[in-house]
Amino acid sequence: MNSIGIGQLKHASPVKDGNIKVVRRNPTAHEAPAAKEGQLSVDIYQSEDKMLIICPIAGVEKTEIKVAIQDDVLTIRGERKKIAELAGKTPLVNELFWGTFSRSIVLPDHIDRKNIKAKVTDSLLTITIPKTEDFKTRIIHINDEE
Repeated sequence: MNSIGIGQLKHASPVKDGNIKVVRRNPTAHEAPAAKEGQLSVDIYQSEDKMLIICPIAGVEKTEIKVAIQDDVLTIRGERKKIAELAGKTPLVNELFWGTFSRSIVLPDHIDRKNIKAKVTDSLLTITIPKTEDFKTRIIHINDEE
């Protein structure tokens, strides 16, 4: 499986999405040609107290998914293995991605890294990232006096 290290993020194109950056990896000129790696689709939501990352992972065993955080980068990697009964058959339409995939997301500073949780339900990987107290929206009341 191709991996993307923190040092390689300078070769990625960040897409600003609210308070986070979704990294779409661009290969660098010095990298050797490798097997094609797919890019995992993600939806990212936030509420006042948490962020949710949702990824479709149909056909991927839970044991084939790795979620890791290093510094401020959350990386999701996995592999969708081709179904054995497809071996030797010629595809008429070939839209599904088979093989390794990954996605890296640069997270904001004020998240609770120790309490990130991940679960798989109905072929969706859901990662819950709690926000710290200092990141939550706080209403500041305006007083008449200084």
